[in-house]
Amino acid sequence: MTAPQSPLIAARNQEAEAGDLVALFALDLAALGGPTLHFTSTQNDGNAINFGGIVYTPIDFEAQGFDYSGTGGLPTPSLRIGNAEKIVSALIAQYGDLVGALATRIRTYRRYLDGEAEADPTAFFPPDVFVINRKAIQNKVFVEWELAAAFDAEGTQLPRRQVLREICTHRYRRFEEATLQFDYTDATCPYAGDPSFDEVGTITSDPQDRCGKRIFDCRLRFGQNGVLPARFFPGAGVVR
Repeated sequence: MTAPQSPLIAARNQEAEAGDLVALFALDLAALGGPTLHFTSTQNDGNAINFGGIVYTPIDFEAQGFDYSGTGGLPTPSLRIGNAEKIVSALIAQYGDLVGALATRIRTYRRYLDGEAEADPTAFFPPDVFVINRKAIQNKVFVEWELAAAFDAEGTQLPRRQVLREICTHRYRRFEEATLQFDYTDATCPYAGDPSFDEVGTITSDPQDRCGKRIFDCRLRFGQNGVLPARFFPGAGVVR
């Protein structure tokens, strides 16, 4: 199921010259007891890129194969990171080839990066989220991994999470009082727009936007006839 784009991205895509596209990556090692690494291959005169308050360090890497085909098969992207300074080898030695780490690709336009005139941390394409399935190649020059959809990873058994009929298990965005902006660092729900609602679904001027985690709340945000990216199983327990 494809999550909807933010309104700004959807509007920008209709323009003849949308601008430079920037790809940002987060490699979350939390499941392995490690940190989250943020990096990019986008050229910025050797400087880091900031988006949504997060610093993405420029490194030598390649990532490809994220596009879905029309045949219905799931993509199996590859991630190749330069290993000349042996930093990646050290991570592999400490965290078991990084298998099971969460790899997220975030794409946005350069004009929305922090510091730009149109900076907007909510303007990005729906994130591409995969897990590292296996280490494919390791040598003195680079390390390459094969990625897989979370439920398509080798050795994964279903169901892997609790089946709830009416309650969504997405992590929702969090409002930061200090910056007066939403923090999307750990969010998995793709909602990044307005308006805001309270827990019972009433529209509110309160910027904190609390989601009740129900189908009703999802439809408020994505439309009555829209594609709902919610993580629940409305058909569970239904006997036909």
